[in-house]
Amino acid sequence: MTPPAADPDFATLATACRQLELELTQAQYDNLVRYTQLLRDWNQRINLVSRRDTDRILSYHIIDSLAVQRLVPQGARVCDIGSGAGLPGLPLAIVRSDIEVLLVEASQKRGQFLRTAVAELGLADVEVVNERAESLPPLKCDVVLSRLSGPLRDAVRYANPHRKPTGTVVLYKTRGCSTELSKAARQLARGRLRVAGSHDVLLPICNVPRRFIVLGSAR
Repeated sequence: MTPPAADPDFATLATACRQLELELTQAQYDNLVRYTQLLRDWNQRINLVSRRDTDRILSYHIIDSLAVQRLVPQGARVCDIGSGAGLPGLPLAIVRSDIEVLLVEASQKRGQFLRTAVAELGLADVEVVNERAESLPPLKCDVVLSRLSGPLRDAVRYANPHRKPTGTVVLYKTRGCSTELSKAARQLARGRLRVAGSHDVLLPICNVPRRFIVLGSAR
């Protein structure tokens, strides 16, 4: 499958993935390109990603989604809270056949896109949960992901109930999130959470800095 001119080819994306500790296959690349095209097609009808971002779905959004994979254990049950266009859950599911992925998305239109994408990409271990995260019973996941989904305090409130006691919440943030973390101290204490780690990544290809905040049970 040949990608649009603006998209990285297989060799370029495979090299980027190696920097993220992933070995990308041609079949996985083809599925990522297929997902990208689906997203572009649907984005003309419903708001999935910013219109100015449609030329950098593979070079930014998918790279950003895959950058978290080193924080996802083998065989994990993973929840993507506020999944939207399926980022980061769908790219992770494409390259990590060992994990189970739940895409939690409140919007019915976006949920329809996610169900279509899961079916067309043949992702057997992905489930779309078309409900508000706060209305669901605990999903008991090993890793709960929240990517660019608003203030840290809100992300914690929605994500933490779906984490196993031994699991983690992983937040996509920027390097300037220290103040936000300080403001969320009470929320973390109420949820019996602590900052278990902070990981900085310079995303390959797009050179965007990303900071992952990992939250776990307080001792």
